[in-house]
Amino acid sequence: MFLKRLEIQGFKSFAEEMDIEFTPGMTTVVGPNGSGKSNIADGIRWVLGEQSPRSLRGSKMEDVIFAGSDTRAPLNMAEVTLVLNNEQEELGMEWSEISVTRKLYRSGESEYLINRQPCRRRDIVDLFMDSGMGREAFSIIGQGRVEEVLSSRPEDRRSIFEEAAGVLKYKQRKQQAGRKLEDTVENLQRVEDILHELESQIEPLKEQASLAKEYLEKSEELEQQEAALTVYEIEERHALWKTQVETAEQLERKYKQTEKEWASLQDERERLTSRIKKQARELEENQQKYMALREQLEKEEGRRLLFQEKEKNIEEKKAELQQRIEQLHVQADFSQKEWEAQTDELQQMKTKEDQVKESLSLIQKQLAENMHSLQPQIEEMKSDYIEKLNARAAIRNEEKYLQDQQTGMRRKAGSADAENEAFLNERKEAEAAFAEKQKESSEWSREDAACKEAEELAEKNNRLAGGKASEKEKQMYKAYRYLDEAKSRLSLLKEMETDYSGFNQGVKEILKARSTKLNGIIGAVAELITVPEKYVTAVETALGAAMQHIVVEEEADARGAISYLKQQKKGRATFLPITSIRRKEVPANTKKQLEQMAGFEGVAASHISADNKYHAIVHSLLGHVILAADLEAANQMARQSGFRVRIVTLEGDVVNPGGSMTGGALQRQGSALLGRKQERIKLEASLKDMQEKTIQLETEAEQAKQEAGKQYEAWQAAKSRREQARLKAEEARGLAQEAKSKLDNVTSKLSHYDREALSLQAELNRIQEREALLQENKESVQAAIEKLDEDISAVEQKETARTALITEAKEKETALKMEWSALHETVVNQEREAARLKKEHEQKKAELQSASEDLEYFASDIVSMQGGEKQLQSDINEVKEAIEELSARIETVRTDQQQKTEKNEEMEQTQMRLQKKQTQEQNSHHEAKVQMNRLDAELETRLQFIQDHLSMSFERAKETYTLEDDPEAVRDRIHLLKLDISELGTVNLGAVEEYDRVHERFTFLSGQKQDLTGAKESLDEVMAEMDEEVTRRFNESFTAIKKEFQQIYAELFGGGEADLYLTNPDDLLTTGVDIMARPPGKKRQHLSLLSGGEKALTAIALLFAIVKVKPAPFCVLDEVEAALDEANVTRFARYLRTFSETTQFIVISHRKGTMEEADVLYGVTMQESGVSRMVSVRLEEAMKATV
Repeated sequence: MFLKRLEIQGFKSFAEEMDIEFTPGMTTVVGPNGSGKSNIADGIRWVLGEQSPRSLRGSKMEDVIFAGSDTRAPLNMAEVTLVLNNEQEELGMEWSEISVTRKLYRSGESEYLINRQPCRRRDIVDLFMDSGMGREAFSIIGQGRVEEVLSSRPEDRRSIFEEAAGVLKYKQRKQQAGRKLEDTVENLQRVEDILHELESQIEPLKEQASLAKEYLEKSEELEQQEAALTVYEIEERHALWKTQVETAEQLERKYKQTEKEWASLQDERERLTSRIKKQARELEENQQKYMALREQLEKEEGRRLLFQEKEKNIEEKKAELQQRIEQLHVQADFSQKEWEAQTDELQQMKTKEDQVKESLSLIQKQLAENMHSLQPQIEEMKSDYIEKLNARAAIRNEEKYLQDQQTGMRRKAGSADAENEAFLNERKEAEAAFAEKQKESSEWSREDAACKEAEELAEKNNRLAGGKASEKEKQMYKAYRYLDEAKSRLSLLKEMETDYSGFNQGVKEILKARSTKLNGIIGAVAELITVPEKYVTAVETALGAAMQHIVVEEEADARGAISYLKQQKKGRATFLPITSIRRKEVPANTKKQLEQMAGFEGVAASHISADNKYHAIVHSLLGHVILAADLEAANQMARQSGFRVRIVTLEGDVVNPGGSMTGGALQRQGSALLGRKQERIKLEASLKDMQEKTIQLETEAEQAKQEAGKQYEAWQAAKSRREQARLKAEEARGLAQEAKSKLDNVTSKLSHYDREALSLQAELNRIQEREALLQENKESVQAAIEKLDEDISAVEQKETARTALITEAKEKETALKMEWSALHETVVNQEREAARLKKEHEQKKAELQSASEDLEYFASDIVSMQGGEKQLQSDINEVKEAIEELSARIETVRTDQQQKTEKNEEMEQTQMRLQKKQTQEQNSHHEAKVQMNRLDAELETRLQFIQDHLSMSFERAKETYTLEDDPEAVRDRIHLLKLDISELGTVNLGAVEEYDRVHERFTFLSGQKQDLTGAKESLDEVMAEMDEEVTRRFNESFTAIKKEFQQIYAELFGGGEADLYLTNPDDLLTTGVDIMARPPGKKRQHLSLLSGGEKALTAIALLFAIVKVKPAPFCVLDEVEAALDEANVTRFARYLRTFSETTQFIVISHRKGTMEEADVLYGVTMQESGVSRMVSVRLEEAMKATV
């Protein structure tokens, strides 16, 4: 068997697919340092199953994938295939050629293939085991192996010989046995601790179990006595109840008869009362009519007297009014004449006033036209004249100043031109320097910004990856904890189910024997029903001991089970035969009433899930129990149902039939029985998901940890690049700033010159424009002066004529104003008098008109009053007749009403006597009903006691339990039993079961202790056997290697001698291995005292000795001769050439002497940066390349 071909693609620097053909003999791979030739050895080591990235010269396994170069993108997969010649079928497979392939993806996924068929890494390891190519083989020897031989302490060097001896697997087995031994010792210690603890528990539990048995015996007797007494009391109370029912029925008939008589009287009274009320209404109406007629009569009498008085007054007023009318006629005529005369005089005065007013308006108009004086205009014109003279003088002065300014500015502009030329040359040089430095600064700033962004991104990715790795690790540990807790809980639940923990002894024995010794046993009630979590507490309370009742197919099965318990003396149990149990229901009308009430949660049986065949049992136990939201709602429902129904709240409080209440804190044993099976199923379903999630989290945590490492390295690299870019950018910015300052200085000087030149030119232009403007102003000012002189003379002449005219007009105005004022006052007075006379005349006329109308009204009133007085007397007579008739009718009705009222009072007295009788009879009936209900409740309570505690019907209980003594004697016995039970104090009812369990566990653990002690002894023997095997193999291998080493050393050195010796021959398990050598011509000395070349060649001789003792189909040597001088390289190569006749060698080297001895020569080059390629190399060229 030999290595035939190596196919590489994407592995380290081999980016492209490459095939290397090998032949038996010696093949050498050459190439300059850094070309990637050692990657071939790494590829062979990797495909053989190497798992350590360090052994492959990397930090993580993904480093073996081609990472890219300046011109190539990274690859996503590395693949290496090793093809072996297997014609001799040395690998135990029939194929003549076997290929082994390993692939790795950047995502972390791996693939292994044998002859292109997918397999596991373990399959590849097993394929090469004992073939000389396994992990312990020396098929690949690198320079690290040589250094390991040279630098190791004797104790560490021993590992090389152990690998050659193949004892590592035995040492690993011994380590495994040692770990098992530690676990066994630890378990043994734990078992001994538990046994010690159990020994301290057994004795107290034995005493508690004895006490519990006494308690159970007395409780059983108490139950029988109470059951017999309850049966007796039920029969007794049932007889009393029947008597009370008959009494109540008789009393009910009596009070119903009395009620009937009372109702008859009530009907008659109602009819009589109706007639009395009708007469009362009629009497009231007649009385109201009578009073109305009396009132009307009084009013009519009053009106008649009023008519008479009013007629007298009107006659008197009529005479006075006629006299007043005559006076008013005379006064109206006089005022009419006086007003007309005053009106004529007023008209004449108004005409004269208008004439004077018109003359005054004409004078005032003339005066207003000449009122404005011309003197201000004259003064203003003189002021303008003086201003024009001043302006002419100012213009002449300014012309002289502007001429002086022009001369000075022209001199200054000539000297600035020469200085500006020098600044222009200096600015051109500064601009070129600044542009260059600015470009460098921008480039480094962009580089700094890019590096900063990359660093921030890398830091963020590192932080996120670290946080994610930490979070994933926390999630993984948390998942492990939850998984362990779930497994422990599931194990406990299964153990409890198997052991029927929580069930009474009798129930437990029946359930254990149902599959082997008993027939027809279905299971306990708690096993057969499922209850929603909300109602577990309520159902537990409602069922009580019935949770442990055992459901059987028929009564015969129950009898068989009871017989079994008696024979075995294993306690008691209650059985529910499917064929004989009958349903119990809440009465339909009671249920309908309760459904409408707040807090109603339904009938308990309606919330139970069970097989259809068990519905009768479920309804027998829970069909008559109502569930309520709370105790207050339960009390209200109990009152509504007449305390006939058992009501249980969601918290486990109970309102019993008859009104008694039970409540308080609950033990949760029952809910464990009910929910244990459901919890186990739920845990089993979730356990698989938890395991998968835990594995997934473990994988994710490892991936996140690797990713965090990558991101941290990327961040550190980015930080370094950023710091370099930042320093360069700061340096470039400083240089650019210096160039900018220099350019700004020159530019500032040029700008100053430009501003000065522009300022001078602008000033010159302004001066010239100002001179032209002054010339124009001077001419216009002179013309204005001459015009003002002429205008002032003309205006002064006009002012003199205007003054004379105004004086004459003012005198006329004053005379006319006085005349108009007098006339106006006279007109106003006459207008007032005319208005007064007119008003007075109008008033006289109005008074005359009003008096005439009043006179006519008085005459009309007298006529109408005389007619009304006659009609009024007729009405008075009619009212008097109606009053007399109505008085007679009222008296008749009042008499009849009095008679009916007296009869009604007599009937009321009779009715009151009947009412009293009825109340007495009803109270007696109610007392009888109360007694009956009390007896009914007592019966229900006792029947419920039989159902809850005995789980049987009354008829069955009557047959089973008989009162064997006087009832009082039985009550005394029950009292004594309760005292005895009370004196026992707190009893651990589970002590019997606990004692049996602890005793059984003690026995079991004692057996475990024996087993563990035997296992410890067996492991001690195994470890001793492993030590013997390791010692034997190591000794044999050491002896063989020592012999070969002595021979090979002499061949390689051309003489001399070497030897291997053990540092502690008495202990072959820990002894170290040391080397002594004597090169030709020198004395014998320790390896460490040899020269560098001698030490290297000695180490190579030892490795060759190991290869000879443990041969491999091929051997890869990776620059093992690098430390040898030329003479030793030649000796090494010649020996290798001889050795290659039996072993195939692939030698990676760059030494000339090694190349000369090669059968086949391959070259590795890196023409493209970062990418290795195989090239054909002629031996002569290779030798020249190494010189």
